[in-house]
Amino acid sequence: MKLFVLLTVLSLMVSLMTFAQRRRDDDTSHYRTVPVPAHLLPIERAYGSSSLGSIYFYGGKKLSSPYSLEIPFYELNDPDVSHRFQTFRTLTTLSRLTAFVPLAYILFSSNKSNGTYWTVYGSTVAASLTFFIIGNSQVNKAVSRYNEMLRLPRVGMSVTPVPLTGQTAAGAGIAWSF
Repeated sequence: MKLFVLLTVLSLMVSLMTFAQRRRDDDTSHYRTVPVPAHLLPIERAYGSSSLGSIYFYGGKKLSSPYSLEIPFYELNDPDVSHRFQTFRTLTTLSRLTAFVPLAYILFSSNKSNGTYWTVYGSTVAASLTFFIIGNSQVNKAVSRYNEMLRLPRVGMSVTPVPLTGQTAAGAGIAWSF
């Protein structure tokens, strides 16, 4: 009986330690070894932006395209943000490449019926718009994640010399962004 109780307690302890060491999927502390850089600013989306196109502002300045977000995204060094931005780039490229399908049909098809051409053309437009919309939703999710990462509290320590005495003063602090 004592052996049974001992094995039960031992297995319970092992399972609790295993459960306590599990991480949530959205927990970023396991790969973020450096804090979020302090010089990064939040990215704002203009009012009325949609999946068909968004206007972004960084540091109060209007960006010419979503591709301008690449530098702040990679400086943040968050795998989710980088993955979503890379997905946006891939889907935008696929959207542009689908425009060549009707041209390829005209050049390489021996059956040049008018109805088939318009079917190919309409399908190409639909596929291109689908890729474009999904790509823009990915960059919007990357912006949301980026801003979420900037909102995390930042803990820091500083050591600075005092001007009048020349001695150093140490301080600790925590800061929350917007």
